[in-house]
Amino acid sequence: MIGIVIFALLVFTAAIIIFGLSREWPKHEQTPLVTVVVCARDEEERIFDCLMSLATQSYPADRYRLIVVNHLSRDRTGEILEEFTRNAPIPTRLIHINEPDEELKGKVHALAVALDHVETELALITDGDCIVQENWIRTLVSYFDENIVGVGGLVTVGLDDASGNWVSRMQHVDHRYYLGILAAFSGLRAPSPGKRPLRNLLPKPLRNILSPFRPSFCIGNNLAIRMSTYREIGGYRAIGPSLIEDYALVNAMVGKSRKQLAVVLDPEARVFTTPEESLRGLWRQKRRWATGLNVFSPLSTILFSLIFVMRIVIPWMVLFDPLAALANLVLVVIGDIAIIRLVSHKTGDSICIRDIIIHEIYQIVLNHALLFASLTRWPVIWKGDRY
Repeated sequence: MIGIVIFALLVFTAAIIIFGLSREWPKHEQTPLVTVVVCARDEEERIFDCLMSLATQSYPADRYRLIVVNHLSRDRTGEILEEFTRNAPIPTRLIHINEPDEELKGKVHALAVALDHVETELALITDGDCIVQENWIRTLVSYFDENIVGVGGLVTVGLDDASGNWVSRMQHVDHRYYLGILAAFSGLRAPSPGKRPLRNLLPKPLRNILSPFRPSFCIGNNLAIRMSTYREIGGYRAIGPSLIEDYALVNAMVGKSRKQLAVVLDPEARVFTTPEESLRGLWRQKRRWATGLNVFSPLSTILFSLIFVMRIVIPWMVLFDPLAALANLVLVVIGDIAIIRLVSHKTGDSICIRDIIIHEIYQIVLNHALLFASLTRWPVIWKGDRY
């Protein structure tokens, strides 16, 4: 009986995700003043390429400015930032942070300082190890209207989708899978041209029940936010310390404003990020991200529960109900292939079936390890610091 319930739940969830991916947020041609924020720590090998991609945007040069933060770097990152600032073709402000903050540890400290200096209504955030598309600013900004509090964009691991070892390729599949899910749930609220949001087609009592279940998380190295809402919630200092600062921030902003987070798979809003090339580096990244369980929102709780069922419960069902477990495992694989291939088609990426199958095994092992780490309070290590 439990196997049948899980099977029905998986079919329903897959249908919702595929339908959500078919909807898109409308775009509006506009060029408001914006600020791009980049926080870098020990990124001497990558920061110059990041800054050059930001300095050569198709967005009007007099309509955007940069704030770059050198956060506790122990290499030449600060020197590179100073040289770039002196010769930058666009207005650039450099902030050096040489002492840690006792209350805000990690990247959230740098972001809090940087955002305190933003004077425009829209702020775009990326990381010092990322390279952005030429139309990145123009595209993210185009999705804003009065109902949008933030826009999250597409992230690609590495400059070549199919390059790298299996660790890099798993990260690439991971991004397509989870960004696809986020974009799908976001798409359910998108008023596509000529259409109403899906929730408006439902009876009002059901709409009220579903109202809290809105997307409130995305990937922080490709994020645009509305600064008036950021200030309304009190900023990062009101949110407090977090190792997944992007999730904590957007969750607070969406909850306070009751506006929408648009997660888009637009290739023009793509950010290329550097992959973790070692298994140890990947584990430390996933362990840090897993602290998202500490940030509550109704939709994220449902999604985390679904992941727990798919990656933990169903594999263990093999011991008690092999046929039901096998049927559900096959359904999970088919659903994941459909989602990843659909996302790849929208984004123009190339992902082979072999990598998706390996990704299924990898996800089961990873989630068991993360569950054990959470229960045993395994430490989180980020940029050499222990949390």
